[in-house]
Amino acid sequence: MNDGDMRQPKDDLDARIHAARILVVDDNPDQLYLMELMLHKHHYRNVEVTADPTQVASAYAANPYDLILLDMEMPVMNGADVMRELKSHLKGEFLPVIVLTAHDGAQVRLQVLEAGARDYISKPFVEAEFAHRIRNHLEVRMLYKERERQNEILELKVIERTEELRESQTEILRRLAKAGEFRDNDTGNHVTRVSHSCRALARAAGLDAHLTEMIYMASSLHDIGKIGVPDHILLKKGRLTDDEQVIMRQHVEFGVEMLGNHPAPVLQVACSIAQNHHEKWDGTGYPEGLIGAAIPVEARIVAICDVFDALTSVRPYKVAWTVENAVAFLQENAGSHFDPNLVELFIKILPEIEDIRARFADPVDLHKMPPRRTAS
Repeated sequence: MNDGDMRQPKDDLDARIHAARILVVDDNPDQLYLMELMLHKHHYRNVEVTADPTQVASAYAANPYDLILLDMEMPVMNGADVMRELKSHLKGEFLPVIVLTAHDGAQVRLQVLEAGARDYISKPFVEAEFAHRIRNHLEVRMLYKERERQNEILELKVIERTEELRESQTEILRRLAKAGEFRDNDTGNHVTRVSHSCRALARAAGLDAHLTEMIYMASSLHDIGKIGVPDHILLKKGRLTDDEQVIMRQHVEFGVEMLGNHPAPVLQVACSIAQNHHEKWDGTGYPEGLIGAAIPVEARIVAICDVFDALTSVRPYKVAWTVENAVAFLQENAGSHFDPNLVELFIKILPEIEDIRARFADPVDLHKMPPRRTAS
């Protein structure tokens, strides 16, 4: 490091100190003039003076000062009254207040410091002492502000890094879901529509923002376990036999095994969804036969969005249902297959769901693709 590099921080600190906003409060015009003159002599450029102590707190609130020189004995409000009023505006911020007093007794000094002053200067004061005390306190004030600025920068960097990490996690999950689609490729943009629909329904259900985002990210993996289902079953054109249906249902087990018991919240939600989105409200679902609210809410949300999108989408083995018929199906099965309260909310946000369907519509030639099986 050369001499110029070493001087630069001090030069910068000096510049900020001399640009500091200083307020002088004293009911004596002669004292105000003298202190203003001395401050300008020592190159402080932003100096304000007032003989009215009642205006100090409001002036600080409008545009904070870096240091206040405050006379202790004034009519209407004394220095202690001014400092008490200032406290409501400081909110923990470090503000040097230097009290000016003609009394130099130990009791007075203690009262000054107890009232909130950082220091005191006895009148009449010596110019050199006056200048050094002001300089010292302003240096601390500038270092405090620099630390606060660095903390703000650090917080912004943490926010940016967290967002980058979230985007990376989302992209990894999307790519993993895409890998599943290569084995079951008749679903088009199904997982994308389901993810967005799940987020909309979670919001409508009043779930907190964090869980809502986790559901949005994790729901694309609801059928990831189908990667483990043999081709002769997954790709079968006709109806599955009972034995084949048992094997098909193992995709739930495969999904749980793939996602594992990882501490990452998004993977925990994804695992819960993969395991439970085939459960039914009345307990007739699988794999555990859970009933009602025992089914995790994220799985209940996915169950509705998944079935609705599958019904209203073209498949090589079926035509798309109308929205009206799909809604009727949800209503008919509310309380048996689906959470009835969530079905009601889903219908209320139907315009949003239809907008999602339009934005992420399947390719028009989807019906030309070879048939694939979906889990029952």
